[in-house]
Amino acid sequence: SLYNRTGDEFIGFGNYRAMFADDAFTTALFNNALWVLVVPALSTFLGLLVAQLTDRMKWGNIAKSLIFMPMAISFVGASLIWKFVYANNGDIGLINAIRFFFGADEALDVLQLSFWNNFFLMFILVWIQTGFAMVILSAALRGIPEETVEAAIIDGANPFQVFFRIKVPQIMGTIVVVWTTITILVL
Repeated sequence: SLYNRTGDEFIGFGNYRAMFADDAFTTALFNNALWVLVVPALSTFLGLLVAQLTDRMKWGNIAKSLIFMPMAISFVGASLIWKFVYANNGDIGLINAIRFFFGADEALDVLQLSFWNNFFLMFILVWIQTGFAMVILSAALRGIPEETVEAAIIDGANPFQVFFRIKVPQIMGTIVVVWTTITILVL
């Protein structure tokens, strides 16, 4: 509002100046921007990578099922799983158990590490959303006409060129939809 709380004094954009001067607001804005950039990008990238790598494998469907499994559990279930991974007890927490194995003396609460705690929490959502991205992108990759891939191979394209210059442009619409869907979830 351009007026104070009682509505009798014009303050212009003073509330906005105060808001952007507040350290807590700028930290929250930075954290939100970080989540909106990192989680959709990483989930989409990993989903596309898994979809491509498991597409022609004999046991690819089993791998895809395992990658999709976190999507089938609730957020409560995922939080309980990761609570045990991140626990600051060496007998329970996986991270501290590994640290103790390599000679650490005391437990570390990774969710209390400034800045890095954001990434530990983002990893949980990436873990859940990668399966979603993989399923959608795998279907898109299977929808690419074999003729275009074969023509590129005959023309001398290596596997990286086939993937980045033939397949990715043909499924770019699907990549944007997956990215947008995960971004909406993050928001």
